[in-house]
Amino acid sequence: MRKESASLHWTVALYLVLFTICVTANKLYPMEAAVAAEDDMAAENTERYPESVHKENDGVCKIAYHRCKADNNKYSLLPSSPALSRNNAIAIITAKADYKLSFEIVPTATIADWASILHFNAGNKDCCDLGNRSPAIWFHPGSTRLHVRIGDSADGNWGIDTADALPLNVRSEFILECKGKDVKLTVGGKVYTATQPTYRYSGQLIVYAGNPYWPVAQAQLYGLDYEALYSR
Repeated sequence: MRKESASLHWTVALYLVLFTICVTANKLYPMEAAVAAEDDMAAENTERYPESVHKENDGVCKIAYHRCKADNNKYSLLPSSPALSRNNAIAIITAKADYKLSFEIVPTATIADWASILHFNAGNKDCCDLGNRSPAIWFHPGSTRLHVRIGDSADGNWGIDTADALPLNVRSEFILECKGKDVKLTVGGKVYTATQPTYRYSGQLIVYAGNPYWPVAQAQLYGLDYEALYSR
């Protein structure tokens, strides 16, 4: 009788330990669980909607959170090297307020007008409601200096302008990181920082590699990537 009671005691204790570990893991790692679920959704959407899987410069990702299959066989929210052209919608995504956008750009010429590179747009309007430019990027007229609009609830056209023009026919790295009030833009090795006035847009966005509203930039993009930034 005592042996059976001891055995039962240890069995119950083991179950309690395992239960505690499972609960703790779920509390400590919600971000990892969310990312894993998103990865599963992307893979499932790829199988269910094979026609929406991006092949270089071909097609549009039409599923929110569906990820385009890049050359490295990983999934990205965006095609890696879209060709720039006017009104060129390349994806529809569900965006977070905190994100990182990165790519390499090779300007090949300048034009006399504002030259559209990328435009993340909600509301089918150029400016200046919240979400219209989340973000949107141009070259200045007659230059390769960047006009980067991030958008804010108080000013839909809020953003950063770079000081220096990018060299023609040379790859320059672009990284935009927005997290909370902190905004950091790195272009060609030069860092710009700003403080978000209030808050950024989150929700569904159409992504253009060359928007419908302005002439397209004369440039090539490589390694385009957009990712949500999760707080631990």
